[in-house]
Amino acid sequence: MLAAREDIANRVVELAKRKDMTVYQTVNDILLQALRVEEAGMNLRQVVDERWMLERAQETGFTFTIEQLLYRVVDRAYELDPGGLEEVFRSMGHWYGKYFKAKSETPLKAFEEALQLFTLGGCDYTLEVSRDELSFSYLGEKLTQGYVELFSLFVEELLSELGYRLKAKDINRGIIKMELSR
Repeated sequence: MLAAREDIANRVVELAKRKDMTVYQTVNDILLQALRVEEAGMNLRQVVDERWMLERAQETGFTFTIEQLLYRVVDRAYELDPGGLEEVFRSMGHWYGKYFKAKSETPLKAFEEALQLFTLGGCDYTLEVSRDELSFSYLGEKLTQGYVELFSLFVEELLSELGYRLKAKDINRGIIKMELSR
């Protein structure tokens, strides 16, 4: 026999009705899925959070690709047409800045959530805000120089759309550091 809080038990009953299942079937399905997740070395919170990230990526227009393929193609295209690619990345930064402003009451937080998606491939970032100052860093050992330069333009333009102006920028292979203010 299993015990649960009354409010949770009532939600399970409602779920069973929606799924046209018995409460017994619904509870067993829930428990089976929870066990599958745990046996895979994860927990339900992690699975739900990662599912949210996938939905957010799709909603935001992101696509998944082979990491090194992306960096190398961007690098090569940048070599062939630096001005054209700079304009594309600035334009996308401008668009995403407007998108986050329109879709979120806290566009900077929405950008930070998007950064979680950008860093799925093993990159790290920090985004620190204090009063009117913002510090951003992005690093990854696999990032190519061309990609880093272009991505920095994307971020710079996005943050500009959110009201920040660039004070200092340092770019090296695999590293972006920016200081901005309002």
